[in-house]
Amino acid sequence: MADRAPRILANGEVIDIGGKRIRYIDTPHVPHGWDAGVIYEETSQTLFCGDLFTHLGNGPALTQSDIVGPALAAEDIFYDTSLGPSIAPTVRRLTDLAPRTLALMHGSSFNGDAVTALHDLASAYDKRLRAAMPEVPA
Repeated sequence: MADRAPRILANGEVIDIGGKRIRYIDTPHVPHGWDAGVIYEETSQTLFCGDLFTHLGNGPALTQSDIVGPALAAEDIFYDTSLGPSIAPTVRRLTDLAPRTLALMHGSSFNGDAVTALHDLASAYDKRLRAAMPEVPA
């Protein structure tokens, strides 16, 4: 692979990296930058969440404990998420992947009911958006 030029993966594109299948998924402004995206490793069903579910503290590498509450607590400190109408639908779309593990950039990775965690995070951001902007349609 060293002789191959780097390239940008298209949204939804899958590449095989020697027994692992990596899918790139665009998530503009989710959780913050216009250039945001996540990676899903199809073989192990691991969603590399980037800054989604960021939480503070020195926890274990892998947990089955709640990650939504700590992520919302971190959000209350940093206000780092682009709280807009695309956040909840984008996070909910990630549930279609049915990940088994959520690999987090900041905090303990999660090996539990990942689909429910994603739904709960989406619902929490949806609730926060509606509180901040009541004119946003349901």
